[in-house]
Amino acid sequence: MIRILHVSDLHFGKPNIPAQTAALEGTIASEMLDAIVISGDLSLRTRHSEFEQASRFVRKCESQAPTLVIPGNHDCAWWMSPMGVGDYYSMFSRYREHIRSDLEPQLKIPGATIVGLNSSHGIQRYTLTTRPRDLSVVGAVRGRQWERARLAFAMAPANDVKIVVIHHNLLKGKISKRWGIASREIGIVDAALTGADIVCCGHDHEEHVAEVDVAQRKLVVSTAGTLTNRTRGGRPGAWNLIEVDEAVIRVTLYEWNGAANDFRSTRKNAYARRYVA
Repeated sequence: MIRILHVSDLHFGKPNIPAQTAALEGTIASEMLDAIVISGDLSLRTRHSEFEQASRFVRKCESQAPTLVIPGNHDCAWWMSPMGVGDYYSMFSRYREHIRSDLEPQLKIPGATIVGLNSSHGIQRYTLTTRPRDLSVVGAVRGRQWERARLAFAMAPANDVKIVVIHHNLLKGKISKRWGIASREIGIVDAALTGADIVCCGHDHEEHVAEVDVAQRKLVVSTAGTLTNRTRGGRPGAWNLIEVDEAVIRVTLYEWNGAANDFRSTRKNAYARRYVA
């Protein structure tokens, strides 16, 4: 059994709820985890103080299990390179200083290959939609990024569970009715064609776990909620626990329970695994 904790959208700063973060840190310290995945939006306004808090959280995660973290759109100072003007990497200078220099890390643990892809590019030609409110909010995963994941999975052991991590929600939000990436439904096909078994994402501030059947493959999508006061539809803060064995992929939702001052398992999802012996 491989156990991976998936959390997203902590937004350290005013929106973050310290009690929920502390409870999650307690879970991370007490559970036997094989990996931790943080799918972006560690800050709110890319402030040093926010990233300093985020850095302390990431280090606590690292002390307990191998940890993969990628940036989200709130970690990207889009105004430093709008429409490709200026240095692209300057948008991530504070994230790289405090969190990770690598925007697209990979993590290999026994039984799993996890590939992070940066879907947060600020305002670029390829992130534009017909909706002005999508500026700096909608993300993109470019062809060469999907290809990078495909190559990593092709070189991985055949029996590994293969996981892609992006920030933006791959599936259309149930409440928001909004797609996370500019390519919309095509992004689901692109993700499946990498050979991924699971996609971890966030961004929409609404938990959503589903299996999609696309490109003659089945793909489990784990969309984590948020640990902030900005949950979609007033839902409780939430994170996901992914468990994988030879036959099944399980994703369990843990939601905040105010009475217990802790997270509680509220929903379990199980999907047959596409397993190669």
